[in-house]
Amino acid sequence: MSTAQSISKLDSIKSLYNETTNDSLKITLEIELSRALHKNQHDEEQEYAYAESAVERALQYKDTLLYARALDNHGLLYRFHQHYEEGLGLHIKAFDLIKNKNVKPYYKMRFSNNAGVAARYLQKYAMSVLYFMKALKIADKENDLRNISISCNGIGNALINISGREDEALLYFERALETEKTRDNSLGMAINYLSISDYYISKEKYNTARNYLDKLVVLNKKSGNDFGLALTYQSMGLAYLKECKDLGKSKSYFNNALGRFKILNDRHRQSDILLNLANIELKLNNTKQAEGYFLESLALAKELGQNDLASANSMSLSQIFENRNNYKKSLYYYKQSKAFEDSIKITDQNIKIEALTRQYNLEKKENQIQLLEKDKALRITAMENQKQLSERRKVTLLLLIVAFVMLLIVFLLQYRNYRTKKKTTAQIQKTEKEIMNAIYERNLAQAEILVTRLQVNPHFLFNSLNAIMYLIQSKQNLSAIKYLKIFSRYTRMVLETSTQHVISLQEELKLSSYYLMLEENRFEEGFMYEIKGDDCLEVQDAVIPPLLLQPFIENAIWHGLLPSTSDNKLLLIEIVPDSENLQIIIEDNGVGRNNNVKKSVKKPHKSMGMQIIQERVELYNQSSSDKINIEIVDKTDKDGQPAGTKVIINLLRDKH
Repeated sequence: MSTAQSISKLDSIKSLYNETTNDSLKITLEIELSRALHKNQHDEEQEYAYAESAVERALQYKDTLLYARALDNHGLLYRFHQHYEEGLGLHIKAFDLIKNKNVKPYYKMRFSNNAGVAARYLQKYAMSVLYFMKALKIADKENDLRNISISCNGIGNALINISGREDEALLYFERALETEKTRDNSLGMAINYLSISDYYISKEKYNTARNYLDKLVVLNKKSGNDFGLALTYQSMGLAYLKECKDLGKSKSYFNNALGRFKILNDRHRQSDILLNLANIELKLNNTKQAEGYFLESLALAKELGQNDLASANSMSLSQIFENRNNYKKSLYYYKQSKAFEDSIKITDQNIKIEALTRQYNLEKKENQIQLLEKDKALRITAMENQKQLSERRKVTLLLLIVAFVMLLIVFLLQYRNYRTKKKTTAQIQKTEKEIMNAIYERNLAQAEILVTRLQVNPHFLFNSLNAIMYLIQSKQNLSAIKYLKIFSRYTRMVLETSTQHVISLQEELKLSSYYLMLEENRFEEGFMYEIKGDDCLEVQDAVIPPLLLQPFIENAIWHGLLPSTSDNKLLLIEIVPDSENLQIIIEDNGVGRNNNVKKSVKKPHKSMGMQIIQERVELYNQSSSDKINIEIVDKTDKDGQPAGTKVIINLLRDKH
């Protein structure tokens, strides 16, 4: 259908919608309008507006099937915009509403299949198989070949992602293919040829995969399916790229597909193919050509709002410029990649909040309608009782009085129930609000802790940069380059690890060693440091919050060793396995904590993150089955004089 025809159809639906007064037809037209807008105009706000209106109108209309259809349509829009969690909930609710109702089996299969698709995109593969199986059971009973094929293909695509069940996936793909051959449906056959080829690519059976893709080329050419042909050539390119034997062929197929998608104006797939072409050029060591493809893919991804693809391109460009020692551009693209990642997270959070709000409002309306139905039933009952009373005029006065008293009691009981429900509802709303506020405050506190721990000591940064400048000015270029590499690796590790809840102890020790190499420059001579036990097996499995060790190392250097007049200033970091637990010991032979406080005239140096160490440890202990506790020991010599400080960090493993 051409664009003009699609717009004409959209206008005719709008015209019919504005003219009709039939509620049932209005609901159906709102569902069609939301889908037509998505297909032709991509007006997300209007799409959701019509979809939500259909849900509310169907709820008021009290037609279970129409309400389920409206919910399922709303879920599809969420899915089309890649908000699969919200879509999954609506598909499941739609299916649950009608699974035991006497409605057309088509709707049960449709809603269950849609739930299976959404679950698969969320990587909930077991749930995906469950809902596709529900649809397949109905399709087999009805001998519905179309839905048999859809369900089998869906089950195959879920099973292929479950370890140990990949071979079962092939059986379902082949059944779906045979079903589509029986239907003589070229589009259905093409979909399953593509799925089977993907299966063999995942199994690294590239020749078999290409045999199916060759059949798919013939099928698409015969049916004149340009889009399908472009997809097939894209898969051909991917097969050669993963096989990594003939990258020239891979490049040729990708370029063929790219040209076709440009004609079809499918910019999303153009962006994907450009990323693949860039990766091919990297494998061929053509970094300049790779850079061009990455930039072109990045530009398209930005225009289309594909933040995940934009992030991937930016990270690859950062790596290219880092390899060229162009650290300024490398850092720029690295930050840009992280910004796109943050944008994805913020967008997902906003969508989830909006979805929760919509769900709350919908459930509130459902409850209100249920209450109205109950009130209506009570009014009908009262009217019938009144009619019966009027027909019994010959009943004695005593019976009338008894009947009146009984009605009064019923009324009072209903009124009391109404007041109780109203009070309970208000209390529930108040409790929910308090819970939401508590969650918000907790998340805000966690965010503040995260921001604080990302603040690297500015004095340390300036000292490091001044050291680099000194080495350059004194023409110690090799030393300057070495120092700069250590400094860049250190700052990059800080950026990469600071957003993680935990990192491996190996990474933390590596970060600490970089820091010590940089700080070593502060001492003209006499400073030594040693890291012992970092090669023991227990270190490989241990995890801790990022940047946990550095505040203690920083204090040992600044407040312990730097003020010391000793000729041999030693900092020791030792990893000591203790049964299933682990000790990290940070020890110095400096002036000690108490002595440092007495002698210091200036304001103490504010070390990085020390003011929130306790909060971070408490947060880790609350959220993890493993625990951390910290001991600080003031060392003394044989005369009782301060002889340094020892920090013992105990990592206590959960034994259950």
